[in-house]
Order: sequence, then structure tokens, then C-alpha cells
Amino acid sequence: MTASKRRRAAAIVAIAVMLALAGAGVVGWVWSTDRPDDPAETSGEPVTRTAERVTLTSGLLLSGTLSYGDPVQLQGGGSGIVSALPAAGDIIGIGQRVYESSGAPIVLFRGERPFWRPLEVGMTDGPDVRQLEQNLADLGFTAGIDLDIDDTFTTNTAAAVRAWQESLGAEKTGSVALGAVVAVDAPSIRVDSLTKLLGEPDGGAVLEYTETTLRGYADLTEAQEREIATGTPVTLTLKDGTDVAGTISSIKPSVPAADESSEDTPAQAVVDVEAQEPVAAVGPSAVRMKLGEETVDDALVVPVTALVAAGADGYALDVMRGGEAVRIPVEIGLIADARVQIVSSGGDGFDPLDAGEEVVVGS
Repeated sequence: MTASKRRRAAAIVAIAVMLALAGAGVVGWVWSTDRPDDPAETSGEPVTRTAERVTLTSGLLLSGTLSYGDPVQLQGGGSGIVSALPAAGDIIGIGQRVYESSGAPIVLFRGERPFWRPLEVGMTDGPDVRQLEQNLADLGFTAGIDLDIDDTFTTNTAAAVRAWQESLGAEKTGSVALGAVVAVDAPSIRVDSLTKLLGEPDGGAVLEYTETTLRGYADLTEAQEREIATGTPVTLTLKDGTDVAGTISSIKPSVPAADESSEDTPAQAVVDVEAQEPVAAVGPSAVRMKLGEETVDDALVVPVTALVAAGADGYALDVMRGGEAVRIPVEIGLIADARVQIVSSGGDGFDPLDAGEEVVVGS
């Protein structure tokens, strides 16, 4: 959201608050709209506040959470017995053991699709072969082997498989049995929870995993979903008081409810955090986020409830001078913490507003 949009929205909110207070009978100083240049007669002593100079800081504040994201099930494909499992919280990289089935390591490979059949010389071509060869190359097991990364399982592919099996201490068959590798579309995973127990048959969901990095997540209103853009800088305040920098990487759109008995799923901002050490120290938890921070030093400010609508887009203030309220036009700037910066004021025979002067506000 641009600064001008924030200012305009905040000013509209301020005037709406003033009107609501007036309707409730709690504003002690109400102006006539017949002559916008002149204050109306008061119904009592006006409530005033002092214009002052301060450092004014703005920013949209959101409440959110730090999370590793939604867990995903990891499906085992072997026919043995689960003989070893990782622990929740473990980080497992490509090429590392995820768990064991009947004493054999089940290894993590990277890929968008599961390995659905045994891989060996003589098999029909397929993208699963290419996926296997790419992992072997990435892990360094094709060094010295003339292997093209393609859909064909050749004797050179088998040689690379044997080199990989030797590194695991496994039998060097040159073929990959069904279930010996599991594929995820990520460079590494974090074990979130275990689904299988030791001694249970392999196959089906073995564990649930997440991403390895913590991100910030915050629900958005409809207006925020429209206005907040990816790339917006964010300051996250952790539960231990530490501030870390982040950037909005994506906006998950809102999802309408499936039926009248359920509620819409709100839009959500996803915030990437580069410095993982401080966020990992606190772990998944609540977090405060501040977006689009803007600071003005030595700003002349008054309460937003002092603003008076003057025409379609203009504003004015009622300033106490010589015991009387004098209405002067103003141009507003930054709005934050229920205060508004007065960029310029006066003109047309009116002296500009000075710090220390009293302005009329809603009571």
C-alpha cells in the first residue's frame, strides 16, 4: 500500500470516528456544514489538545505466526518392516537416510513424482529414470561415468547406482528396488511427526514433514489482500522481543466457504525470513509484523479526531486563538498512532498552526 493510500484511508477512518462519536452524543464541539470556513456555535466548552512536534512512525501492524508450514505425509513404498525411524525435528537432506525398512536404508531423493516401479537395466524408458539419474549426478555418483541424463536406464546408469549403493554400505546390485528411495520436491525436509512405529509394516504414510525454514504467516482482510504487494518489507517482532527483517514472498488468496455453514478462508501473507537463527531460537510461535514502516522526524502532529472535512478532499482544523475557535485549512501527511502530521496550514489570511497551540477535538 502506498503512503498516500495509507494517509487517505486513515483520514477517512478518523472522520468516520468523529461522525460516529457525534451520532452517539459524545462530541462536545460540532461544526455546521453550511459555511465550511467558519466554526458553528458550540454546545459547551470545546475539548482541545495541544499540537506538538514529535518523531512519527507509521506501519500496518498484523498479528501472525511463525511456522514451518503445513505438514505433508511421506509415503513409504517398501514391503519390509520398519526397523529405524528419525526423530521429530530432524533435518534430512537429499541423499540421506529417512528411515530403515528391514535393515535397509530408505533414502531421500529430490523429484516432483514418486518412484513407482523398480529401476533397472532393460526397463522401459520413463521420467522416473531421468529423475534417478539427476539425483545421482547431483550427489556426485556419476563422476568418471559417461552418463547422459535422460529417460533410459543404461549400464552406465547401473554403474552410478552401484557407486551410490557402495556409499550406503548396501548390496551393489546396480538396480533400485521399489521403495528404496522416496522423492520430495525440496532440497531437504524437517520431520514434523512420525506416523509409523518401529516393527510396523513399511508402506503407506511413514511420517509427516515440513519445510526446514520458518516463515511468517498472517491472515488479511479483503482490503489488505487488495493493497498489500509481494516484495513489501516486513519487521517481525518475536516473542523474546527480537526484531528481524522479512519480505512478503506471496499472498495466498482467500477461499470462499464451501457452504453456508462454514466460513471463508481468509487471504494470508507469507513472509520470508532470511536470518533463520533468531527465529529458530524461538521456534513456531506468535509474532507481530509491521509493514511499510515510514518515519518523519520533527513532525507537527495533532490527534486525527481534530480533522474537519473541508470539501471533497480537503481538511481543516479548528484552532483556539484569542479565546475563539478559528478554522484553518491544512494539508495532512503521515498518519500513525491516532495522530496526523500537518504538512502545511493557514493561508488566505490565516496564520499557520504552531506547536503548542490548542486544537479542538472530539471529547
